[in-house]
Amino acid sequence: MFENENRNLVTSSAQPGRNWWHRARARDGYGSIWIDAIAATLSMLLIVGASTSSAAGAGRVDSLEFRSMLAAQVEALGFEPAEVTFPDSLTEEMKGWLEDNVRRGLSDRETIDRLLNALITPDGLGLVYLPGYTATAEEVFESGQANCLAFTHLLVGMSRELGVPAYYVNYELAEQFRRSGDLIVVSGHVSAGYGSGADRYLLEFGAVVNLDGRRPRRISDVNALARYYSNRAAEQLRAGEAEEAFSWAEVSTRLDPSMVEGWSNLGVALRRSGRVDEAERAYLRATEIDPYYHVAYHNLFALMRLRGDREAAREILDLMDRRDNRNPFLYLELGDQSLASQRMDEAGRFYKRASKVGEELAETWAARGSWALASGKSKKARRWLQRAQSLAPDEPRTVELEQQLLEFQASLDIESQG
Repeated sequence: MFENENRNLVTSSAQPGRNWWHRARARDGYGSIWIDAIAATLSMLLIVGASTSSAAGAGRVDSLEFRSMLAAQVEALGFEPAEVTFPDSLTEEMKGWLEDNVRRGLSDRETIDRLLNALITPDGLGLVYLPGYTATAEEVFESGQANCLAFTHLLVGMSRELGVPAYYVNYELAEQFRRSGDLIVVSGHVSAGYGSGADRYLLEFGAVVNLDGRRPRRISDVNALARYYSNRAAEQLRAGEAEEAFSWAEVSTRLDPSMVEGWSNLGVALRRSGRVDEAERAYLRATEIDPYYHVAYHNLFALMRLRGDREAAREILDLMDRRDNRNPFLYLELGDQSLASQRMDEAGRFYKRASKVGEELAETWAARGSWALASGKSKKARRWLQRAQSLAPDEPRTVELEQQLLEFQASLDIESQG
């Protein structure tokens, strides 16, 4: 889950060097997206896709082996294991629940099916999806609520307790966008899997979209742990706790320095704490790890705009527009800038693209309506206002378009009386 920051912040007077920008242009040629982003990957689980064969239980493992290996890795990274929260940990109560409710099957596949059924049916735990709630397995068990990553930690922890070597899976580019206050949340997807090759199957829970054609990639336990800390940083930022978010994000980058989402979250926490130069360095670190990571470029754009460096900000936007990205808020930004410069055809194209990739967002349709009214197409403006109102009547762009149309109609009434 990533988040776009839209509010203005006090920035330092230091101007960014241009070396990073020339490097970005040279290596990319067209660039990635911006987003003052809090990266946090989410997942929820349902059985999908699988071989019809059942994996035998011969490969059964001891869950303590996984924990011992992870603890050793964490210690090698400079942490005391006691300092770290392991979100897949089970309490004795949870182990007792497994003993009473999930019998070991003849195969690992059968065992996982029984576990999943016990977790999601009303007769079992009846777990409910709750976006933005990155809980530990214990907290999920107690509350009955979880976002996707939290559910995955619970499922992996319980599967391993039952002797099934489940693992974490990340879906590249499976992103969704939504607004949360003055932030834009970009949600990715993490799931659980078991087996390999023709016998591999994945476990999903909840409504997951845009997964067609997305290739799942197995990730390490350390990476999954880093994502937990990164998600918690995101949640602290949405709660307005920048310093607390910094602590979570900093641990995330130490656990897995190669995970770009952690650096983006760290950058947002630094920026919201007024440490803009440090935020820039965090975003640049993300681009060095992955030159195509759109979130970091979004964040750099936000910094350039806050510093008043319009040329660099515009170059970043142009760079990102040349890539096939699916961030509707980027196209809204591009459309707004084009409209302000009276480049009407260009603005219309950007707003149309925003509504195509963000058709469920009222602001994309309201933006098209405002453009239509400014272009003398009042009938289209009214039609798109109705679309926006059907999605979110109180969304600021929707309200603004409604007011614009009321003023337009009032001006016509006055003219008709002249």
